[in-house]
Amino acid sequence: MAVGVRTFTARTRIARPPEAVFEWVADYRNVPRVLEGVTRWRPLTDRVRGRGARFEVEMRALGLPLGNVLEIDCWTPPRSIGWRSVAGPIEQAGCWRFEPVPGGTEVTLTIDYRPPGGAPGAALMARLDGLVRGRLERGLERMQLALERDR
Repeated sequence: MAVGVRTFTARTRIARPPEAVFEWVADYRNVPRVLEGVTRWRPLTDRVRGRGARFEVEMRALGLPLGNVLEIDCWTPPRSIGWRSVAGPIEQAGCWRFEPVPGGTEVTLTIDYRPPGGAPGAALMARLDGLVRGRLERGLERMQLALERDR
């Protein structure tokens, strides 16, 4: 991705080892538990983990459903999980990174996407940056609480 790409990054520290955090994120059923606006995250194949797994994803933005098909293209236990869109109106890619730190794991979630609709779409999405960043940050807070509570 290049021109017109929007990037969002959020970080948190979780008092669990990278292996535990990786496994929690690797379970696709946990995604809607933490990421606001995600209404569907459904496997499209029998493969639900690892490189090549595909998911039908739907997110609500401005009250509208936005669907994509995402494919896992990076799977490096317990360090990272990455994806890219292979179908849908919004070209996107992202990555979870899990870095060991004293007492746990630093988790970084980065999402890059190209808004649909050229310059008008990019202008609209620029106005929504704060909303999207807030959703990511709250999602990581919920993830931290879930992981630290479910020991």
